[in-house]
Amino acid sequence: MWGILCIGLTSCGEKQPPEIKVQQLPSVQEQPLPPLPKKAAKPAASTPSGHKVGLLLPLSGPYENLGKGMLQAAEMALFETGSTSLTLLPQDTAKGAHQAALNALDEGAELLLGPLFSTEVEAIKPLLQARKTNLISFSTDQSVAGNGAFILGFLPSQQIERVIRFGKERGLSKIAVLIPDDPYGQVIDRTLRRLESEGEIQLLGITHYTKADLLEGNPGNIRIQEEVESYKTKGVEALVIPEGGENLAHLMLILKPLLPLRLLGSGQWDIPEILQNVPEGLEDALFASTASHERQDFEKRFQSAYGYMPPRIASLAFDATALAANLAERNYSIPNLTFSEGFTGVDGLFRLTQKGLNERGLAVFEVSSSGMRTVSPAPQSF
Repeated sequence: MWGILCIGLTSCGEKQPPEIKVQQLPSVQEQPLPPLPKKAAKPAASTPSGHKVGLLLPLSGPYENLGKGMLQAAEMALFETGSTSLTLLPQDTAKGAHQAALNALDEGAELLLGPLFSTEVEAIKPLLQARKTNLISFSTDQSVAGNGAFILGFLPSQQIERVIRFGKERGLSKIAVLIPDDPYGQVIDRTLRRLESEGEIQLLGITHYTKADLLEGNPGNIRIQEEVESYKTKGVEALVIPEGGENLAHLMLILKPLLPLRLLGSGQWDIPEILQNVPEGLEDALFASTASHERQDFEKRFQSAYGYMPPRIASLAFDATALAANLAERNYSIPNLTFSEGFTGVDGLFRLTQKGLNERGLAVFEVSSSGMRTVSPAPQSF
């Protein structure tokens, strides 16, 4: 196990990390995998370097720290699975995602993990069919899914649908939304309009904004306030704000004169910067995200090993690598990758779909002054 991991480290020029105590993996495979198709060739007996997986991450440049954290999470997955038949081939996408993927494939990669960004996935996709290879990306852009490319990133449409359906159970069916005027906002827009067409909600209005609209003193502040006030006069029961970070802070200041409002959010709220410093007005708000218990254990193990808290999406690299390790003795065919009963990782239950997307078992949380509490647990099976 140590020898294999050192191969991955050497290829990136990283020094050997501190020893990690091997614990039982929150298995990415709780159910037996389906048998291979009858015509599939039997996998050859593996050696310690018998199976290779390319790991495409930004290991230099402006996203270097994020790439490093995800690489270390992937290495940690190899330790904890005890894999002796898988070698990671890290490649730096900062020098070009297409070339990084080509390098990994030329070194014998049977599966590609990463990259981070949808534009990088698009650059790599021509290689997938040419090399008969599949890719599990960390992107959240579902428009690049399919034709061998799978999206493991957290899909905002699923988070919004989960919290909306839970809110309806609580009597919150008259909905309005504040969304950024960008591709992310367009995804939320389409999701809410679909839910309205299905009779799940009554959509009272959608307010789009730019980042400039949120700056103090911008006329956009007044427009947002006026439109939210109009939703209140129409009897709005919940206002959806699927924003995080600085934009959420700006929005809460703009909305302060209109409080109290019942708010619904997305997994973008599931970060320490928000939950440890809850903005005024966000208490009692609801949002959907992955179950937190296993991820918190993962974060503690990571911090113990490497001395710092991992980036939030480092868990994707861990789960993808653990999945690759568990499938190494079969193969990385689409039937195996899209096992219908799914897998369980540090971000909970998930499965990849034939369309290249993912489905996750999400929990619903309520924000409190001390963080959050679970009000609807994540499902344990699909």
